[in-house]
Amino acid sequence: MQKSKLATIFLVIIILIYGFLSKIHDINGLYLYVINPLFWGALSIILAISMRKSFENKKLKRNIIQYTTVAVLVYIIVYMVSGLFVTFGRNPYNTSFIGLIKNIWILGIPICAKEFIRYKLINNVYKKDEVKIAVIIAIIYILIDIEYGKFIGHTYATLSIIKYVSQVIIPSIAKNILFSYTAIYSDAMPAMIYQFITNLYYWISPILPNSPWAMTAILDTVIPTILFLYIRYEKNILTPKKDRQEIINTNPGNIIPLIIIIILAIWFALGLFPIKPISIATGSMEDELFTGDIAIIKKCKANDVNVGDIIEYKMDGYTVVHRIVEKKQKNGDFFFVTKGDKNNAPDKDEVNENQLIGKVIFKIKYLGYPALWFNKLKTEEEMIKVETGQ
Repeated sequence: MQKSKLATIFLVIIILIYGFLSKIHDINGLYLYVINPLFWGALSIILAISMRKSFENKKLKRNIIQYTTVAVLVYIIVYMVSGLFVTFGRNPYNTSFIGLIKNIWILGIPICAKEFIRYKLINNVYKKDEVKIAVIIAIIYILIDIEYGKFIGHTYATLSIIKYVSQVIIPSIAKNILFSYTAIYSDAMPAMIYQFITNLYYWISPILPNSPWAMTAILDTVIPTILFLYIRYEKNILTPKKDRQEIINTNPGNIIPLIIIIILAIWFALGLFPIKPISIATGSMEDELFTGDIAIIKKCKANDVNVGDIIEYKMDGYTVVHRIVEKKQKNGDFFFVTKGDKNNAPDKDEVNENQLIGKVIFKIKYLGYPALWFNKLKTEEEMIKVETGQ
């Protein structure tokens, strides 16, 4: 079959229509086990038979596959290491052999088929139209990643929308930019490797980290972005007569330190290190800590705190930051009497050492207001869940 922009656009429209139709109804067994795998699998077979093989830069393809393999290993290692800072939980997937076969059939085949179809469609047009078709396919794949059925007829809090955008839409954008780019300059193999192996890890691992949603959102966005930057840099190096300054400008080493700093800052904000920030929501500790301040908490044990220290401790459903005014021991356990500096009397209930989280080691003025806004969104989300019974 000769290259044809018209045939490519026709197939792209079919994919778009199918994608939207598959998202507006409730997912059932027939769709998961039969319709979806057969649609993507059959379309990929048709394109493999009807569309000719395109020219490939074998050296660039080999390098892209190597970069992709490294990126997948980094993804898995970072994700597993994150479990050391949080906790591990049981894998919700069926990790038995039968479960693996089912996951490969209902998830693996569509994943790989979609990337093969992307590659074939992009390379079924002439060079001047490749980028345009790549962008169109990326947009369509992003659109059909969205679960529209979850939003139709439902009320969602602002925080729920932020979570969905961060966990689904933004990572989908990053991955689709990457995979469309590799489809132009390599073939479907890098995208298949990335998609299949990262998902295979979820399908076979008996335990998975109970990572905060923000952490997984960052990981799913940053790894494809860094991989894209390295592949673009490699492509520029291997492009004849490429301007040297442009090659230097696209060196990912220039921005990766910044990305790492941002990731570490977010992980710090999530409390994954021995010290963590907490925003002050009330004025009970004025004139030491004001509403909107950030208090830096060092995680510690009861032996590490004394009278006069400001501590954070757990209550039912929330935490408190107050000063210790008395420390005593009963039956081998430490208890603390606490008080807000601006309060007239000590707190009613004594704090058991099991409630202790850590002590304040320093403060930062005014930086806590974004966190207060975020906590307000969490409260809004919880209220909507109660009202709607979600």
